[in-house]
Amino acid sequence: MDRAEKAALCEIHALSGVGTGTLWKGFNEWGSFAEMYKANEAALYKILPTEAVTDLIQRRRSRTSWDCLEKIEAHGFQVVSILDDNYPVLLKTIHNPPFVIYCAGNLELWTGFCLAIVGSRNATHYGRNTSRKLSEELAAYGVIVVSGMARGIDAEAHTGALNTGTTIAVLGSGLNVVYPRENQSLYERIRMQGLVISEFPMDTPPDSKHFPMRNRIISGLSRGVIVVEARERSGALITADMALEQGRDVMAVPGPITSKNSVGTNRLIQQGAKLVMDIQDIIDEYPDFDWQSASPPVIVEGVLFAEEDSEEAEILQLIEVDGIHFDELLQRTSLDHGTLSSLLLKLELKGIVTSTPGNYYVKIR
Repeated sequence: MDRAEKAALCEIHALSGVGTGTLWKGFNEWGSFAEMYKANEAALYKILPTEAVTDLIQRRRSRTSWDCLEKIEAHGFQVVSILDDNYPVLLKTIHNPPFVIYCAGNLELWTGFCLAIVGSRNATHYGRNTSRKLSEELAAYGVIVVSGMARGIDAEAHTGALNTGTTIAVLGSGLNVVYPRENQSLYERIRMQGLVISEFPMDTPPDSKHFPMRNRIISGLSRGVIVVEARERSGALITADMALEQGRDVMAVPGPITSKNSVGTNRLIQQGAKLVMDIQDIIDEYPDFDWQSASPPVIVEGVLFAEEDSEEAEILQLIEVDGIHFDELLQRTSLDHGTLSSLLLKLELKGIVTSTPGNYYVKIR
């Protein structure tokens, strides 16, 4: 799809009430979004909602350039349509795949071996730790961890994956609208180290009806879905249902029968989902993936590091719970000032250490 065609597509998709179904109708009618954008009102009313036609006519009168695509590119985002060669192959196989995907980050990731980790927003300590541990271990083997960037299990899955590898976040809002706001720094990390995607136009606020739509993409990109914690009626269970409809594997981590957060996962296991007690249960499910070629993770103080992050592991061994001064770290390592500062910042972003007044660094987990 050339730039003019993609620009027209973005303009039309930004109209009120226009989604994947309407885009397909328009494309089938005109064979070109640039032609659709120029079509007369009578023809447009046959395809678009009334408010969308009114909006489009106003845009044509007031604009001389493709403002939507320019805004997207100004943010450093990319646009991929289902007509493009680099559209994710696995996602294209689901029912009603998104016509347009707005992307920030490394598009090659969705061609990798992807597994989703999802679960409760109001996660327990057990659930958060389990989500982070599984994602750290999977990402260390080269698995791309997919989740929805919600608070709780999703956030821990992304964070764990970034500690040893990479991840894909699927949003239920426009690509430039971070929700929840508390995940702003996580969003920035994923943009730099992974991939953030959305099927919603720029500036689209989060809405309850968007999240089931987002969930079908999470499962659609993935070979399987791992549910870590879920209540009896949970969005994570919607993702599991969609995974089954799409022919994906469903796995679940068991939890205490006394915990409301484990009712959904325990029920999934009761209904036939694969029980996951550790990463080996996941490895056994996918013998076609070359698990042996992955760099083995380095474990220091209970924290996993990819082999290329061994310098971070070395620093962590030197940091005491009651803190150590930056200058002492310089003396006890062979690193220069800039390299040590960069590695300490990475450990801070991973939530492993924190800096305190006086240029001290303290281990926090």
